[in-house]
Amino acid sequence: MSNPIGDPVAVSQLADQYRREAGRIDEAFHHAWRHLNDIEWIGRRADTARTDMDVRRNEVTHYLSELRAMARQLDDHAQWMTETIRELTDLENRIRSWAAGRPAGSGSPDAALIGTYPSYCSLEWRDLAHRLRAAGAAF
Repeated sequence: MSNPIGDPVAVSQLADQYRREAGRIDEAFHHAWRHLNDIEWIGRRADTARTDMDVRRNEVTHYLSELRAMARQLDDHAQWMTETIRELTDLENRIRSWAAGRPAGSGSPDAALIGTYPSYCSLEWRDLAHRLRAAGAAF
């Protein structure tokens, strides 16, 4: 079922894709780096090429670090999404169960306090829970 929080599995898959891509780039660059170092060459052009490769190595290392950091951030976000979906689903289930046992007119507090239910996985479930608890509901 679609929800406003999003799909944590899709976010985790994107994080995995970033990690795989970082690994692929790292492996390719290190292969090229080893191959370059195996070549015995001297002179000004060789020195310039080695200096350029050192600069590129630093750049690649920096970008790989950023790519891996993005993967970690995506993992953290997917975890937040999973926890939030679990929390909101639990709140919805508990509130609906409480309201079913306390129909409107059965005494205060009762389901009349709810009005309309928020949509699935809406952050409004938190607000509704807060309002109901403030009115004395226990669920």
